[in-house]
Amino acid sequence: MTDTSAAIASFSSEHLQDLLQQILQAREELAELQRQIAGARRQMDFADSAFLVEVNEQLIVSALKSQTEAEDSAYALGELSKSFGLDTLTQLSNRVQLLDQFAYAMASAQRHGTRLAVLFADIDGFKDINDSLGHAVGDAVLRHTAQCIARSVRDVDFVFRYGGDEFVVLVTELLQVSDAALVARKIEAAAASPIALDNQTISVSLSIGACIYPDDGGEADALIHCADLAMYEAKRSKAKRLDIRLP
Repeated sequence: MTDTSAAIASFSSEHLQDLLQQILQAREELAELQRQIAGARRQMDFADSAFLVEVNEQLIVSALKSQTEAEDSAYALGELSKSFGLDTLTQLSNRVQLLDQFAYAMASAQRHGTRLAVLFADIDGFKDINDSLGHAVGDAVLRHTAQCIARSVRDVDFVFRYGGDEFVVLVTELLQVSDAALVARKIEAAAASPIALDNQTISVSLSIGACIYPDDGGEADALIHCADLAMYEAKRSKAKRLDIRLP
């Protein structure tokens, strides 16, 4: 990486962290204002109503301002993330960057006479998590999973949020095909670690499919499709062991 590239990467990382901090602070302020509004409303029957109406109006204005600031910060974060090819929620590289990195990884494998593993990971039962626990919990699960996958691979590997609850990992410099399974098991174990939320702790599991370049294909789209099919086969096998029917 050149000095210029390093400087750009550092600049982007610092600004992303600043924006994330601004969003969190604005959301905390909004939550506090909403609690104050609720408290003012509960006291309506015990104090001067005209005064409380005025206070309530001031709190609503402040809450709307904080909400606007949070939305503006989130939008700015999203735009900055997109400009650097990052997924806004997880801060992983997004699908746009996948093909470029894929081409680089395949070229490197050709030069060094090594293989490339493509892992396609999907969170089991993610729709049920969203439906039963809400999208905020779903987002927390996605961030947790992204961090677990990123920590489970080497610096020379690539991790992408492919879409929804799907992730793609490119394992480079693969000397043995069996190494792909070792990486997949390491990712599964990391993702299974409990996620501590406000009032509960939940755990998730991943289904992971793998294919190998150049053994299973020479094109990025074909390899991703191959790994995707392998992931669904893994999910079906898991469901069969648990006696669950899948469509």
